[in-house]
Amino acid sequence: MDISRRRLISLLLLCSIATGCGLNTAILQKGGNGRKGVLLNYSCGAHPCDPIDPSKPTIVITHGWNPLPNRIHTSFACSSAQAIKCRCGDSYNLLSWDWNAVKVTPFKGEPERIGKCQGRMLAAALRSRGVDPARTQLIAHSLGTLAVAQAAVCLSDLGPMAQLTLLDPPKQLHDEIFCKLGATHHACVVENYWSPGLSGYGAQVDCRGVCNYTVQGPTPIRGIVDLSVSNHVQVMQWYYETICCPSNPCGFQKSVLLCHCGSCERCQSAGKSPDSSETDPDYIATTSAGSRNR
Repeated sequence: MDISRRRLISLLLLCSIATGCGLNTAILQKGGNGRKGVLLNYSCGAHPCDPIDPSKPTIVITHGWNPLPNRIHTSFACSSAQAIKCRCGDSYNLLSWDWNAVKVTPFKGEPERIGKCQGRMLAAALRSRGVDPARTQLIAHSLGTLAVAQAAVCLSDLGPMAQLTLLDPPKQLHDEIFCKLGATHHACVVENYWSPGLSGYGAQVDCRGVCNYTVQGPTPIRGIVDLSVSNHVQVMQWYYETICCPSNPCGFQKSVLLCHCGSCERCQSAGKSPDSSETDPDYIATTSAGSRNR
């Protein structure tokens, strides 16, 4: 992407965060944190630094680039982990890769460099915890999609990941993710959820083995100047809502690990899963044509 476009996107991101009026949501909160790349354990009964249970499959969730790390932070992983526990009980190791405080400039290839760096750090952390790629799903948003693709490459000596779920990976990163890193060679299932709206950054991927899904947002134009309704951010919100709403046929319902979803009394007592009526009916995911045509 050329420099002028990078500057425009940077400006829009900064403006949208400054003018957003709905930043205290399940996935985005006011107030920064100081985490620059740490693996946190949100499993039932676990403390953040606890080891995983090797008998369970693992779901790892991460966010994207945070342009204002001192003012906001992405809470997508924490909220999604809580929703999974409410729905499935003590069925999974639930891990979050938190790098909210990492500063990124949009120039001179810095997003690509930092995304890959975070991926290598994530891979090292997962390896040290004893994570089995064959029983692991990586879920990531935005620049985090490059990080999980890199992590899958770094762990390829242990075998392919069970699933890579990529939420609106920016189009300018597609060559890195799908061609240079070869995401489909390092995961049994690769999903690309993208928004076609004016404030979405993704696009369909015409590579063999990529499952494309379109997420339609309700306010694409307003989302250009208001992060709280940005199509790009709302893809993350939509995926979180599919965890909360089992009747939604897409999103988390496409997880290859969903068959492990069970029940756990001590976890279900921690909170009630959000009612399906809370899911925004204006968000619809549809399979894109040509997902495996090349």
